[in-house]
Amino acid sequence: MVRMMKSRKAQAAFEYLTTYGWAILSAIVAIGALSYFGLLSPANLLPSKCDFGKQLECLEYKIISDGHVYLNLRNNFGKDISIMDVEGVNDIVTNFTDKPNPDGFRLFASGKRELVVTLNKAPPAGDKKEVALILTFKRVGNYPQHNLTGAVFATVQRP
Repeated sequence: MVRMMKSRKAQAAFEYLTTYGWAILSAIVAIGALSYFGLLSPANLLPSKCDFGKQLECLEYKIISDGHVYLNLRNNFGKDISIMDVEGVNDIVTNFTDKPNPDGFRLFASGKRELVVTLNKAPPAGDKKEVALILTFKRVGNYPQHNLTGAVFATVQRP
């Protein structure tokens, strides 16, 4: 009689563990399928943003699959500035608007202007891409240069 009771308890424990084992296995398979098809990609869940600080406000931005990054910037420094150079942190920047101009890319105080940056390698359309940039700027006149680091994170669009 004692032996029969132990057998029933063992069978109940085995069925309990088997049921939960199948439930855990099916959850793992579902999570694997979602991540395989890109539905759990953190980049797809994050919002687009452009941040160069409050003094150089990014009003509009887009990344194009031909390798161009368009930034519509507003100068909130209170004085006219000139952007002298743009470098990429991870991406190589080959050119930006007005680079040959010795006075740089001029932004008047409280003014808005579009800056176009050309990347060395064009990103694929549809993916989210982060482009980190270092802007070298100075106040208009005989002033020292400063660096401002910022980033654009957006879905790459077709041209």
